[in-house]
Amino acid sequence: MAFKTMSEYNKERGYDNWFMLRNDGDSADVIFLYRGPEDVLVADAHYIKSSSYTGYVHCCGRGCPACGKGISVRNKLFIPLYNLNSGKIEFWDRNMFFENQLNQDVFTRYPNPSEFVFRITRHGVARDVNTTYAITAVSKNDVLPYDAILSKFHTKFPDVYSTIIKEYSSGELYSMLNSSETSTSDSGSYNDLPSYQVTPRASYSPSVNPVDTIDESDTDVPFDEDIDLGDEPVF
Repeated sequence: MAFKTMSEYNKERGYDNWFMLRNDGDSADVIFLYRGPEDVLVADAHYIKSSSYTGYVHCCGRGCPACGKGISVRNKLFIPLYNLNSGKIEFWDRNMFFENQLNQDVFTRYPNPSEFVFRITRHGVARDVNTTYAITAVSKNDVLPYDAILSKFHTKFPDVYSTIIKEYSSGELYSMLNSSETSTSDSGSYNDLPSYQVTPRASYSPSVNPVDTIDESDTDVPFDEDIDLGDEPVF
């Protein structure tokens, strides 16, 4: 098994397009890719895991296969940013509770946020659900105007959102959610199984103190500190 760089690992796990500040005190200078409140889009999103795709998908509405499987739907803000630290367009995964701060810290003071550079600072250690963020304007945007940023990356809105949340038909989503399920035919007939034999268990005394293990399924999606710890894995 060969080593991978951290950037390769993050890209394979789908973190490449997400804006993340992992540790207390981390900060980044960004340009919000909004020219006004009307640019803010909200998605009814499911987070799914399938053999062909793991990540966010749009809810199909009535008759949605993800809803039918009990996968929770969340109202999400995927806030587009040009991250001056990474030099990339990234998306900040927030839920609708964050709308108030976005309005108060950004839109009420700067009607066209794309004309300014903001510094976002994390206050809270990793995995702390009480984490907060400070958003402060630090300068006018003399770096790249909105249109130049989109031109640089050969993209446009809302098309760029497809990089972080996919839209499938009900039929496509149904197939994805069921393709990864184990077929009962693969396990053979229950008539072929032997009767269970009860055998005494040997006593066991650990020679070292047991330790907690880490469930790596908790690291498949950017973490929104505002959400409760439900279906979505967390950092």
